Amino acid sequence: MNDLRGYIMILAASLFWGLSATAAKILLNRDLDTILLVQTRVTFSFLLLVTWQILFRRNVLRVAVRDLWRFALLGIVGIAGSNFTFYFTIRESTVATAILLQYTAPLLVMAYGTLAGEESVTPVKLIAATVSLAGCVLAVGAYDAAVLHITPLGLFTGIASAFVFAFMVIYPRHVMRRYSLWTLTTYALGFAALFWMAVNPPWRIAAASPDGTTWLTLLALSVCSVLIPHSLYFAGLRHVMPSRAIITSTFEPVVAIVSAALVVQELLTPVQVCGAVLVLSAVALLQIYGERSREVSMAATRMEEG
Repeated sequence: MNDLRGYIMILAASLFWGLSATAAKILLNRDLDTILLVQTRVTFSFLLLVTWQILFRRNVLRVAVRDLWRFALLGIVGIAGSNFTFYFTIRESTVATAILLQYTAPLLVMAYGTLAGEESVTPVKLIAATVSLAGCVLAVGAYDAAVLHITPLGLFTGIASAFVFAFMVIYPRHVMRRYSLWTLTTYALGFAALFWMAVNPPWRIAAASPDGTTWLTLLALSVCSVLIPHSLYFAGLRHVMPSRAIITSTFEPVVAIVSAALVVQELLTPVQVCGAVLVLSAVALLQIYGERSREVSMAATRMEEG
């Protein structure tokens, strides 16, 4: 049951991320600065979350000074790094290209888990990873060369986004052995916000002079693309192994293409629908296999007890 709860949380996080990718592309098409976009997302999310913790759950903010570097690493490399590389790749190419490059991360996560001895690469995981990647290719239309135009810099940031996304999936499990989900999320967002404040100080933001509507849009985007999905994703990682979690999160491109189709009124092709079905099939395969694995484990335990 815990595994199922974890999968639901990760699917929900992917839903928010997919919707946010389309919203971000609209803002970027209006010449909104990429750094301002990613900076306000984490900064607004942190301010909302830390205010809530100060008012109602101050104990969540208690951490050992010697552990602050752990949150800084997750916030700067994981959250800030993944957000910037992903959205910069969108600016330099397309949503489809950025998502396709980022979602090669499941292979990196499985490779790390195997080398670190934290989990084994099973035939089911390999099949699910292959099926989900194939589904992403079809869903975002990456089989069409015209879709995959990208600059050399965009290619670099796209590959980088896969590595930092893999890091953001692997690393939180180690931190959550000591601290709660909300402690992890609050401090990680805080360090990400501090990092962007150093990169893009307030006076530069003031010079950009975004209008009131843009600020409200950025506030809404911060809640829907950072605060809610990161909380859900980190919570899901408590119940699902990293390799399974990141394969499950390939649901994001499916949401992205559907939301983009609804917003810009583009028709979904039969091939894209097939891609979406493949991604969902990969997620279902992981869940079915997980249930069977637990049943076998329980049966073995009962036999040993008998």
